[in-house]
Amino acid sequence: MANTNKGRKVYFCTTPQPANLDQSQFEALTWIEVGNVGSVGESGVNTNVVSYDELATDMTQKQKGISNAGDPTIECARNPTDAGQVALRAAAVTKFFYAFKFEDLDAPDANHTNTVYYNRGLIAGPTRPNGRNEDFILEVFTLGLVQREIVVNPQSLVAPVSSLLPSIAGVLTQGSVLTAVPGRWSGEPSFTYQWKRDGTNIAGATNSTYTLVAGDAAKAISVAVTGTNAAGNATATSAATANVT
Repeated sequence: MANTNKGRKVYFCTTPQPANLDQSQFEALTWIEVGNVGSVGESGVNTNVVSYDELATDMTQKQKGISNAGDPTIECARNPTDAGQVALRAAAVTKFFYAFKFEDLDAPDANHTNTVYYNRGLIAGPTRPNGRNEDFILEVFTLGLVQREIVVNPQSLVAPVSSLLPSIAGVLTQGSVLTAVPGRWSGEPSFTYQWKRDGTNIAGATNSTYTLVAGDAAKAISVAVTGTNAAGNATATSAATANVT
């Protein structure tokens, strides 16, 4: 379902972040909300398209060049006591890089999170548009973003549940490849695997496929599938196969 910007929140980490961060590193930071935000400018990757003309061709050659993470603005109704605005003003006089988080109000239901956008960069400003007697006193900060934006789509808040046990596809002969079929799960999980021989874990056999070896002869094979999402994890184990020949 499409959504508007209504309810979007802006967060800022007051600890400088000099190097690129991944999703887990962003999520581990301590955030402070910037209050009284009325508008957030354009963000996302803008990539230059470069071109070259050769004498022998009649069509311009094109390729992607350097990308820019963007320079969005944050417009606030000035609040001298808002902790987020105070922190932005303090950071704006430095040359350090800081982390930012933008959170939409777009969870599809009560069992999901909102979409979150992470990035990192400089802070400049604020500028003040000023205006007439009925205009609000505004401050505008400019962010100079320096890494590729990380977008985290709504995540389930309910731990995965298996409603149909995993199964195994393949021929039970040495050298054959078996494939784990995860079964049916709620909670939109990602999966990890552990193959078993007569109920005992097979060392290193943690892919979705497993190639039968001599040690599997006359043994039954099963696979444990663990489903994981932001709310937790659960494990379901397939029925054991007939003995390998």
